[in-house]
Amino acid sequence: MRELFVKARQVAPCVIFIDEIDTVAAARGSHVGDSGVGDRVIGQLLAELDGITDATNIILIGATNRPESLDPALLRSGRLDLQLKVNLPDMESRLAILQVHNQDRPIEGVDLDSIAVQTEGWNGADLALLSNQAAKTSNSAVSSSGERRPH
Repeated sequence: MRELFVKARQVAPCVIFIDEIDTVAAARGSHVGDSGVGDRVIGQLLAELDGITDATNIILIGATNRPESLDPALLRSGRLDLQLKVNLPDMESRLAILQVHNQDRPIEGVDLDSIAVQTEGWNGADLALLSNQAAKTSNSAVSSSGERRPH
């Protein structure tokens, strides 16, 4: 963790992005059986954040789908000040996501509206995976049947 922030100071201005920040910044005391390693990591992260409060040219962005598991100290003023919640897409948004991921695919006869209705609770990554897996399955089926692929 320390090396990350040292490098950030050297190359500033910069943005540090930590995906799944809950894996390194879970509430202290919640790490069972790790000999306190998790608590030391969050302690180091907090110390580094306190050290960059005056650095206006370094921005830390953390992403998580489990904000309730973050250490409360991480969310105090001067650390991760701004929190944005991105909700799961509604039906109309799921349809738009499916259309984007399938725009260059021959999907005649595929009812994307119906799929959008059936995928409530899915996020954009889930829908992209669904589209890619369906395309692979379709390609495999066409290849094994000897049919010509539509252009």
